[in-house]
Amino acid sequence: MTRRGAALLLLLFSILVFGSGTTSYLGLGTASGITATSTSVAATGGEIAAQPQQVQVSSEVVVASGGGDTQAAPPTPPAPRGAAAILMNLDDGRVLYETAADERRSIASTTKIMTGILAIELLPPEQVIKTSKKAAAAGESEIWLEPGEELTVEEMLYALMVKSANDAAVALGEAASGDLESFVKAMNAKAVELGMTNTHYANPHGLEAKEHYSSARDLAILSRYAMKNDLFRKLVATPTVKIPWQGREYDRVLENRNALVGAVPFITGIKTGYTSPAGFCLVGSGAQDGASLVSVILGEKDKGSVNDDTVALLEWGFARYRQVDLIDEGLPIAEMDVPYHVGEKLAVGTDRKLVRTLYDEDVVTKTVTVQEKLVLPVVRGQALGKVTFATADGVIGEVDLVAERAIEAPTLGVKLRYVWDRMIRWLGKVA
Repeated sequence: MTRRGAALLLLLFSILVFGSGTTSYLGLGTASGITATSTSVAATGGEIAAQPQQVQVSSEVVVASGGGDTQAAPPTPPAPRGAAAILMNLDDGRVLYETAADERRSIASTTKIMTGILAIELLPPEQVIKTSKKAAAAGESEIWLEPGEELTVEEMLYALMVKSANDAAVALGEAASGDLESFVKAMNAKAVELGMTNTHYANPHGLEAKEHYSSARDLAILSRYAMKNDLFRKLVATPTVKIPWQGREYDRVLENRNALVGAVPFITGIKTGYTSPAGFCLVGSGAQDGASLVSVILGEKDKGSVNDDTVALLEWGFARYRQVDLIDEGLPIAEMDVPYHVGEKLAVGTDRKLVRTLYDEDVVTKTVTVQEKLVLPVVRGQALGKVTFATADGVIGEVDLVAERAIEAPTLGVKLRYVWDRMIRWLGKVA
């Protein structure tokens, strides 16, 4: 066989088995008007039933720091008048503002955040608790439980987190761990587990005691943890609730000690506190336009100030975020040559819209990857690649690139016609 004949046979075999093709990147548009530069990558198509490799087609910055639709945030936050404060993102833990955040301080009834989440984790909500003499005698802030009075765990939790009842705190602690001392040990163990390095508990209610303290940062860390629990979020966002009052013809009406709940639309919790040494304390959370934040202010001089400072700090934090449409649904991103179909292309596009809430310092990079080999058959909607968005902290979202139509597996006749066409073209080039 001549060298030309051998080359021809090798070409025919390669075409019959593998076909050929390229993937062209069309550029990535977004709802905010960002368009990427087009590029392309060569790829060999075919129908080998192996796992196709993914090839990176493009990687570029699509949202720069301060980009997108955002309000103009003040350059510096409003300084709370408390002794210590922090503003933290509930989702990712980013700290937006802090002052004396690691200082160990009296924390009053913000203690009940730990009491509440621990009781939720240790007790079923429908369990009935019988009030002990010790619980009934807790004193100060209370719902006037009497020895032997019975309420469910959930009712006690409302008393704890809405009314800030000390008697409910003791009753829940005893029910959860058998005795108060064991429950306090569990509180401290949970603090260690969560990395609350400046926290130590001596009781479940927050009345002044030796070796009972925490810090603004630790309370924010605890709040991030607690607010992941559905029941906890429901409790702290309740403005008013009724629970039974045994021996009375009417229910107890509990109004939230946190006056911001129900009064400020974005407020979602969490807990107030006051003793003379601690001053006025408020752990406040809020959600707005996809951003969820928690502020902790300790040691304010009056209730009005701590409320005003909490709202101002949260509003400043929300202004540092903006919602950005990173990509639209149905946006064509690339075209792939179809094996054994000369000149025929398969478009791949995004399968959904992606919206993310971004901090004003976030820089977002998008990377497009597509399947290196188009494997037939292809069904409509089949994933053939993806667009990945990431910040310096990691991936923030992915969107699949899917086939916009179905393509059947090539028949032998289709393959032979394709081979014949390629052979004629090849002969024309070497003649």
